[in-house]
Amino acid sequence: MTGTRSWPLLASWQVPFVVDFPDPPPATDLASFPSRSLQMGRSIFRLHHRELGPFWFSSTDAATPGGNRFDLVSPNGASYWALQPVVALLETLARRPVQTIPAELIDRFALTETALPHALEPVANLPVKAARRFGLTAEIHTTDDRIRTRGWAQALFGAGFRAVVALPRHDVTGRHRTLTLWGERGEHQPYGWKWPVTTGPVGSVIHDLEAWGVRVLPIPFEVPTITPPASPN
Repeated sequence: MTGTRSWPLLASWQVPFVVDFPDPPPATDLASFPSRSLQMGRSIFRLHHRELGPFWFSSTDAATPGGNRFDLVSPNGASYWALQPVVALLETLARRPVQTIPAELIDRFALTETALPHALEPVANLPVKAARRFGLTAEIHTTDDRIRTRGWAQALFGAGFRAVVALPRHDVTGRHRTLTLWGERGEHQPYGWKWPVTTGPVGSVIHDLEAWGVRVLPIPFEVPTITPPASPN
């Protein structure tokens, strides 16, 4: 048998796309979106500039191309945390495929750890199989289409979720998690809770970056020099 065979279904899979997950459904359709609870006492972490407090909630207008991944529209906002301290460093300092970070840059930051004063629920849980039923793919954790990711954040917040757990964009293992808290825009401790906060230097956590191929080294102030050989006559 000769000739070519057409596979229209396969051809449809090969249509170019920009983002492979849809805009969110109405908030009323997200009541059954997968959720989880974070227990009271669970530690969360944030890396931030030393002169700033950790509980900043940022907002971005719906039509703005930039902004943070899960920002809400004012008067609400989002505060970005991690469930593991090394993730706070990865997401803040290793946003590009860098292999060396100046120690002087680390000195500009502080690492805050706080424990949840109460159980946090409901928390939208993005990295689970059940999220696929709503059309989500892993691209929501990595795409630069922030208008779409913020649309999902706004819809989930409208459905009653207080926070969202997601994959860190710069974690190639897929084993770690970020936590984005939602609340009123600005600097404040959310939910009316009293949060026990410990803030200090980054400390030994910087050594955990070595397993990710990232080293922290001081900027050399003295560089050895040599006299070049004389040019031949």
